[in-house]
Amino acid sequence: MHRFLAWAMLGCVPAAIPAPAAQAASPIIGVNAYGANLDDMAANGVKTLRISLFPNSVDFVVDAYRHGISSVVIVYPFTGASIKWQGPWGAAPLSRLDPQEFIAGVTPLLNKLEAAGVRLAAIELGNEPNGGGFNGDIASPGSGRVLGLADLNNPNDAEARPIAAGFRVYVKIMAALKDIRDHSKHNQQTPIITAGMANWGPPRAKAFNNGGVAVSLTDNIEFLRQNGIDKYVDGYGVHVYPDADLRKPVVTRIASLEQLLFAACTRAKPCWLTEWGVGNADQSCPAKDAARRQVIGTIRDAFKHFVDEGRLSALIYYAWVGVPGNKIDGSAIWRCGSLTEAGRLALSPM
Repeated sequence: MHRFLAWAMLGCVPAAIPAPAAQAASPIIGVNAYGANLDDMAANGVKTLRISLFPNSVDFVVDAYRHGISSVVIVYPFTGASIKWQGPWGAAPLSRLDPQEFIAGVTPLLNKLEAAGVRLAAIELGNEPNGGGFNGDIASPGSGRVLGLADLNNPNDAEARPIAAGFRVYVKIMAALKDIRDHSKHNQQTPIITAGMANWGPPRAKAFNNGGVAVSLTDNIEFLRQNGIDKYVDGYGVHVYPDADLRKPVVTRIASLEQLLFAACTRAKPCWLTEWGVGNADQSCPAKDAARRQVIGTIRDAFKHFVDEGRLSALIYYAWVGVPGNKIDGSAIWRCGSLTEAGRLALSPM
């Protein structure tokens, strides 16, 4: 999830881990690229970046392609919308969006990429709509619950009902996006994936003391499936920020990831991990990143289990430089004018 949202901690869930299936194709490895210098990225072997697609970022995506870097572009469901939304992150109520307005708003952006001959790595529809930051249908303040599938399917749940209605509109917008993709010249085969869903843990009655409300990642994907989204997508976006406990064995991480994240992933519709990362608050130059490198190695070992099963197609690290500010962003792997050793490992082939 973006730095704006709380980092999710993976718990210990003992389970038997089945042997992986035959070796799957190597996953796409990339990095979220807000504020990035493309020359630096290309010189360090970056092949894929992820970025929001707005009128002021189209040229960046074109320039990245000319640097040999493909893009996972986030197109937002509210693109072209005439309604107003609340909050600083585009918390448009999905239930009030119009697919025709979306088509009118997003087509010029994608057409500009087409005109430049850009082939995208993927198109992702939105970001973290299972939390209030990017979904105006989620009440704030609310009950403090993490909602599950039963809640979304309960027409008598006043809090869940507008959220469910919004996700039904989201499926319609996804259908419109697929139609645009299918009629493109250069991107007819480009994967379309759902918005990266944030990991809020399992459904429960009291998760947030501040009155926040969210939807369980796996339950949210299952609800979208019930409403027909598999007809339009090639995979599911997911986000997770694992804890940095070096004592946690790989087998425990795999079990936790299976329960909280990858239970929703299949070989037919694999997950795309469009945000994952480990923080390092140290501001020193040269960067002190050895501990983070070690934990990243363990986490990648856990991810590889799902890659080998064919249920994980991409790992996009958050982030290259993070959101620009006066201090080094704790998530950043480009520090003190170079890519840290932890960053090199995070972006190495798997």
